Amino acid sequence: MTKKNEYEIEREKQKLLRKKAMNSLTKEQIDAINFTHETLSSALDMIAECNDMYLSDIHKLNDAFWKLKHQFNLEDKRHG
Repeated sequence: MTKKNEYEIEREKQKLLRKKAMNSLTKEQIDAINFTHETLSSALDMIAECNDMYLSDIHKLNDAFWKLKHQFNLEDKRHG
């Protein structure tokens, strides 16, 4: 068994902290994060493949924005 270096120890520590944080979220918050992740992935794939974006992707991005804003009480930084 090899000894873990400082980077590996820190990476495992951060992974455990993230897991603990995710476990403390509500189902709605986790759903909002997953929806946003899937939407961003799909939209970025579309942009990369076509150098374009469907209106349905724009609609999903808007939905993802509002789900995150609502679930995490984020302030609207776009207007000020």
